Amino acid sequence: MNWDLLWAQVLAGIANGGLYFLVASGLTLLWGALGVVNLAHGSFFMLAAFGAAACIQKWGPGAGLLAACLIVPAVVAALGATLEVSFFRRVYRSGMWGQLLVSFGLLLVLNNVTRLVFGAQPLSMAPPPQLSGFVELGPLKLASYQLVVLALTAAVAIYLWALLTRSRTGRLIRAAVDDPQMLEAVGVDVLRLRTTVMAIAAMLAGVAGAIAVPRGAINTGMDVQIVLIAFAVVVVGGLGSVWGGLAAAMLIGVAETVSTLVIDQGSEIIIFAVMVIVLLFKPTGFRTIVGRE
Repeated sequence: MNWDLLWAQVLAGIANGGLYFLVASGLTLLWGALGVVNLAHGSFFMLAAFGAAACIQKWGPGAGLLAACLIVPAVVAALGATLEVSFFRRVYRSGMWGQLLVSFGLLLVLNNVTRLVFGAQPLSMAPPPQLSGFVELGPLKLASYQLVVLALTAAVAIYLWALLTRSRTGRLIRAAVDDPQMLEAVGVDVLRLRTTVMAIAAMLAGVAGAIAVPRGAINTGMDVQIVLIAFAVVVVGGLGSVWGGLAAAMLIGVAETVSTLVIDQGSEIIIFAVMVIVLLFKPTGFRTIVGRE
């Protein structure tokens, strides 16, 4: 066995896992911590990727990517808040099925809007020159851009952990899961809280979409692909668990890339095989919802 190739695949899988966690972190807030299911979360990621690609085409790899990381997540967050007020707020009483139907409809609409605005042709962008090299880790090499993704992943994980466990907003989110009626009775605007969480989740998907642009092809099918992976990460990691989600994302990312040494296609099979195996031994995932470990 070529051990250098194996370790290179492991490192690449860790980098992929970082990106998966960035997308899944928004679902962790929505589904795991607040009980809101949003299939259109992948659409936020896709829109952010195409928006970032447009910025790079306009201003170049360096300035364009920087502008995309600053502008695109804010725009996507505003879109998420708008959709929550306009659509999701009307179906909360319908439970999960109402949310699934509305978010699936939004996924189809946003996919077609993306095709109309940006076109259906796949795009590919190079990383900025400053991050196009490699960092040597002994005999192995890791792309500099992958290190940036991992650093951002760590920062987001710490931010979410602090938000959910050390802030008033996190306490309100956990209370909204347990008893939203009681929370409203003491004067907390639960609807506004849900809008805020939707905006934060969309912003995180926007960050992931923006930084994913230099890592591979951008296409109009990536919304469904990424949301399926993100749901797998949330389920394996445990609903609402930040560190469980991070561990699950890394495990899925590594399993996906290492499997390419054996099979040419079928990475989705590997992802869901990992999910099934973990749930056989840990039916609630690695950890349970924040505050209920």
